Amino acid sequence: MQQIPGAVLDAIESIQLPSMPQVLLRFLSATNDDQVSMAELAKVVEQDPALSARILTIANSPALRCGVEIRNLDQGLVVLGTRLMRTLAACLAVQSVFARTAGNSRYDLTGFWGHTLRVAELAYAIATHVNYPDAGEAYLAGLLHDIGQLLLLGGMGDSYGVLLDRSADEIALQDNEDSLLSTDHTVVGAWLIDQWNLSSFMADAVLFHHKPASEIIKADTLSQIVWSAHIIDDNKNSDLLQNESTSNLATIKSMIGIESSDTAAIRQSCSERIGSLATALNIEETGYTKTLPCFSTPFEYFRPKLNDNEVTFSRMEAAVRDMATMTSIQQNLASLCTETDIVMAVRESARILFGLGRIAFLFVQQDKQLLSGANVAGQPALLQRLEIKLDAEQSLAAATALGKEPSSTFDDGRPAAASLVDIQVARALGCEGVLYVPMRVREARVGVMVYGVNGTQYARIRPRLGWMANFANLAGESIETWRELRRREQELATTMASRFEQQTRKVVHEAGNPLAIIKNYLKIVSRKLPEELDVHHELNILGEEIDRVTQIVRSLVDVVEASPATDTFDINTVIEEMLALYGETFFASCGITLVKSLEPNLPSASGDRNNLKQILFNLWKNGSEAMPDGGRFTISTRGSIVQDGQVYIEIHLSDSGPGLPQDVLQGLFKPLAPNRRPGHSGIGLSIVAAQVERLGGRISCQSEAGQGTCFIILLPQPEGHQK
Repeated sequence: MQQIPGAVLDAIESIQLPSMPQVLLRFLSATNDDQVSMAELAKVVEQDPALSARILTIANSPALRCGVEIRNLDQGLVVLGTRLMRTLAACLAVQSVFARTAGNSRYDLTGFWGHTLRVAELAYAIATHVNYPDAGEAYLAGLLHDIGQLLLLGGMGDSYGVLLDRSADEIALQDNEDSLLSTDHTVVGAWLIDQWNLSSFMADAVLFHHKPASEIIKADTLSQIVWSAHIIDDNKNSDLLQNESTSNLATIKSMIGIESSDTAAIRQSCSERIGSLATALNIEETGYTKTLPCFSTPFEYFRPKLNDNEVTFSRMEAAVRDMATMTSIQQNLASLCTETDIVMAVRESARILFGLGRIAFLFVQQDKQLLSGANVAGQPALLQRLEIKLDAEQSLAAATALGKEPSSTFDDGRPAAASLVDIQVARALGCEGVLYVPMRVREARVGVMVYGVNGTQYARIRPRLGWMANFANLAGESIETWRELRRREQELATTMASRFEQQTRKVVHEAGNPLAIIKNYLKIVSRKLPEELDVHHELNILGEEIDRVTQIVRSLVDVVEASPATDTFDINTVIEEMLALYGETFFASCGITLVKSLEPNLPSASGDRNNLKQILFNLWKNGSEAMPDGGRFTISTRGSIVQDGQVYIEIHLSDSGPGLPQDVLQGLFKPLAPNRRPGHSGIGLSIVAAQVERLGGRISCQSEAGQGTCFIILLPQPEGHQK
C-alpha cells in the first residue's frame, strides 16, 4: 500500500474527527440513560462515521483490546462499557464546543454525512441481496469509506480545507491530494482501519472505492459491494433504468449480478431511510449536491488581528469554559470503579481534548523516591520497565514531577536539561520529543502525564498548556482520591477482621476448643478396658460434652453473624468521602448551606458501596440544580427504623428548592420520556431507584410546590445490629 508521508502521519495520528453535532448530542443523551441497551447505543453510533471511528479507535487500543478481536461496533461498545463511554461522550461534546468557540469548526458536514450514510445503507442492502455472509461488515465499510477525509481535515485543518474547497467532487479531490500531499483520503482511511486490526478486506474496500471498473472486477466481494454502493449514490439523481448501459452501472450489473430494476428499488429504499433519519435529527440534507465537507462560512486566508479587549474577553471565555469542562470531567471520572479505568479514561479524554495521540503516565513511588510506568495498562513495554530517580538534576521528567509547571524537550527555559532518560521516553513513544505535565494534589506529587510530540504539535498546543496542567491535576486528584478510598476500605476490613479474630479467641479461651474437647473425651474412653466401661454413665458424659460443644459453636456463630461481611460498607463514611469530593462543587460553590446530621456508630450496610455513591451523586446533583440561587441541603442518617416488620438504616436527603408538582411526583421513578422535562438536566430517577433496589432497599419522595423536596432511602439493617 502507498506510504503516508511523515508530516501527514504526524497530523492524523491523534484521530481528530469532526462529528455531526446532532448525532453527538443524541449519543451524549443515550450514554446517560441506563435504560438504553448496547444495541440501541450502536444504532446511534452508526449514524455518524466520525463517531464510529472514535469508538473503534478507543476499543482497539492496547489497554482495552486484550487480545479480543473486535469486528463491529457492538463489540467495541461492550469493551468500552457504559461508564467509560459516558466520560468519552462528555469529552467529545466539550471538544466539539471548544472547537466551535475557538473558531476551528467552520465546516459543514451535512452533504458528507448524507453521502456516507447512503453508501452504508446501499452496501448493506447489496450485501443482503447477494447473500454476502456479513452484511454488518459491508455497512461499516460503507460508513467509513470516506473517513480519510475527516481524518485529514481534523489533523491538518484549513490547509486541507482549502483542498476540499477547490475540489468539485471526490475524483478532483483525490487528484489534488496526490499532487499536494503525496497521498489521498483512501490511503489514510485504509491506514486507520489497519490500526484497529480489523479485517484487511474492510481496509481494502476503503482503499479501492475509487478504482476504475477494469480493476475492481478483479477485487474481492466486499470491495466490489462498497464500490458499487459508491457508484449508485454518485448517480442518485439519474434514471438507473435508462442509463444502465453506462460503463460503471453496467459493471455493477455484470459483477454483482443485480438487475437495474433491483438497484433502483434498493436506492429508493435507502434514500427514504436516510431522509427519515435526517428528519428525526432535524438535519436538512436534501439540498446538498456536494458530498465533501465544505466551509460553512467563506474561508479567510488572512484573519484580522484581535484588539486588546477582544484578546482579554477571549482569554476570560477560555477560563470559564475550562472551569465548566473540568467539573464535568471530574464528575464522570468519579463514577469509575478502578484505578485502571480512571487512567484509561484520562488517557482517552486527553486524546480527544488536546488532539495528541501518544500519551503515557509515570507515577511517583514515594517509598522508593522513583517515577515508574509499571502496572499501567496500554503503556509501551519500555515505560513499563523504566524507573526514574526522583531527582531534578537527573532528568526533565523528575524535574517536572517535583515542580508545578509543564515542561518540554522543545523549551529553551526548561527546568532541567533533557537527559538520556528523556530521550528513552521519547523513543518509547516514537516521537521527536516529549511534553511532561505534572499531576499534583495540592502539594502532594502523584506523577506526570507524558505526551509524545514533534515540534509542530508542540507549537500548536503550547497556548493550551494551562488547560493541560489543570486537566493533569484533576486526573491526579481523581486517582489519589480513589487510592485514599481504597486505603480506608482496607483499613476498615483489617480492623473488622482483627476484631473477629479477637472475639473468636476470647470464646475459645473462655469455653475451650470444641474439637479439642471431643478429641480429649474420645482419648479417655479409648484407654478404658471393656469391663471398665459403664455405657449408661459414658453416654451421660458424652451428652454433657456435646452440650458444652454446642454452646461454644453457638457463641462462635454469634461472633460470625455480628461481624460484617467483606462486601459491607459504613454509610456515614461513604457520605463523608463523597462530600470531600463533591461538597464544594454541588453545595459551597453554589451558595447552598449544607446541614449534616449523621448518627454515630451506625451498623454497616451490605452490598456494593459504589451503588450508594451513584445514588448520592445523582440526588445531590439534582438537588443542587434545583437551587440555582442558593438554599439549604440537609443530609441525615438514622438506624433501627422499622417499616412493615423490617429494620432499616435511613438516609434522609432534603432541599429547600421549589419542590415538584404532583404530576411529576406520580411518575418520578419511571424512565424519562424522550421529551424529558424542559430545563431538567438531572438523570432519570428510575436509575436511582434501580440502584437502591440492588442494595435491597426502598426509596420514597415527599415534595410540595414551593416547599422543597425530600428523598428517604431505607437500606436493610443487619439482624445482629437490630435493637
